[in-house]
Formats: sequence, structure tokens, C-alpha cells
Amino acid sequence: MAQYKIGITEAGDAGLDLSWTSKMNQVDGAILITKCVSPDFYDAALKYKDMVIIHTTFTGFGHSVLEPFVPEPYDEFDAITALINGGFPKSKIVIRIDPIIPTKKGIETAKNVFLTFIDHGFNRFRISLIDMYPHVRRRFKSAGLPLPYGENGFAPDKQQIAQVDQMLRDVKSYFSSSKPLDGIRIESCAEPELTAAIQCGCISSYDLDLLGLHDENADQYGFQRKNCMCYSGKVELLNQKHPCDHQCLYCYWRHPGWQESHSRDISNMRGDT
Repeated sequence: MAQYKIGITEAGDAGLDLSWTSKMNQVDGAILITKCVSPDFYDAALKYKDMVIIHTTFTGFGHSVLEPFVPEPYDEFDAITALINGGFPKSKIVIRIDPIIPTKKGIETAKNVFLTFIDHGFNRFRISLIDMYPHVRRRFKSAGLPLPYGENGFAPDKQQIAQVDQMLRDVKSYFSSSKPLDGIRIESCAEPELTAAIQCGCISSYDLDLLGLHDENADQYGFQRKNCMCYSGKVELLNQKHPCDHQCLYCYWRHPGWQESHSRDISNMRGDT
């Protein structure tokens, strides 16, 4: 049995939905996942900085047809920097490139995100590869975007996985050109075929150590989904049962009110993911 309760915000965006703050007295620590370091989130993150690790999701596609209401990449980068300058420990910020689209453009975009953050002193990353649910394929088609795995594909093929692995090796090589290689940490969960990433849960013994906690069974398998490696003391802090306001096309939520097509100009994206 897990020794601790560690909260997480997988059901929504912790930067948009701050209801997690009312539950911090019920957990021993928390992983906050957000695409939007909003002013309110900034204040809350600093208030609970001793108890939380922040996964700031940064795919490089913010404010595009793929992520229509996610902040522009430069704006979000500035917000992350401001959070650190305000006193949040850099060691407790994880750059979450989630998801990576394993096409030529998608891999190049992910690599550029890696290199940008490495150049600014970040060394911990988490990645996933996009899951193409049937409703996600419909959204892509409606937006005029190509389907990375074809008409009926849900997951990448071996060649696409190999291309992502090669990109990760290139990133590590770039990092090691100026710093010790063991200083970079690229993680993934539920992506067992990736070989160039550390396979560990979004909550792991590494995280517990950062939070000043210890559980010798921290890295036992969780029960969330197949291949999930998260700490079994993981508890959801958000009650949201619908897509968040970012309206990302790859969102796993299905909802009757989802806008299947967007009115914004997508000419700069079509064919490039």
C-alpha cells in the first residue's frame, strides 16, 4: 500500500482550473500539469512550491489549429521563466512535450522545443506520442490536417518510433556537448517501445525524492491503464469531465459540444504536422 497520497491534474489543466488548491490539504504532494502558467496559477504555484512539481506542457504548436487556445509558445516560455524568477525551483519544473506527432514536421518541432529549453538550462523532460482516437481522426480531417497513422491508425509504427528514438538520441548528444550526459532526464510512461527515454510514471520515486518523501515501493506498477507506471498513491485533483478550454484537436475527451472544426485560418498548419 502506498505511503503517500500524491495528487495530479490529468483530468484538466491546472492553470485554468484552480480547484486543485482546495484539495492540497488532503495530499502529501502534487504533480500539476498545465499548458498555461496564468497569473492565478503563478500565485498558487508559489504558495505551494514546497509541495508541488509542475509539468508545463509545451509542444511548440501553441495557438495553432492543433492547440487553438493554448498560449503562443513565446508567451508561455516567458510565463515559465517568470515563475522561476518569482521563486519556483527550476528543479521542480518538467518540460512536457506531450504529445509528439511522429511526422517529419512534428519531430522537428519537438526537437526544437528540446533544444530551446536545454539552451536555457532545463534538463528534465517528459514525452508521449500522439494517440489517434477515432474522434481525434475526425477532428484532424475536419481541420484539413493529415492523419499521422493513416485512416484507421491509432498508434505509431516501428519506423515512426525509431525516428523519435533517433531524435531523442540527437537531443542527448546536443546536451552532452556542454554538460555531463547523465544530467539530462527524458522520461516517458506507457510508451514501452521507446528505447531512448527513461520508462517511469508521471509520479515516481524520483518525484517523491524531490518532494522530500520516500516510499521503497514507489515504482511499482499503477492501475490507471495498460503500461502505466505511476505511483499507486496517485489521486486525481480535478473533477472535470469534459474538454478544457484549450480545445486541442488531439484531446482524448469526447463531448457532444466539441467544436469539430475551427474558424481560424489553418493554412500555415495544413500538411505540416
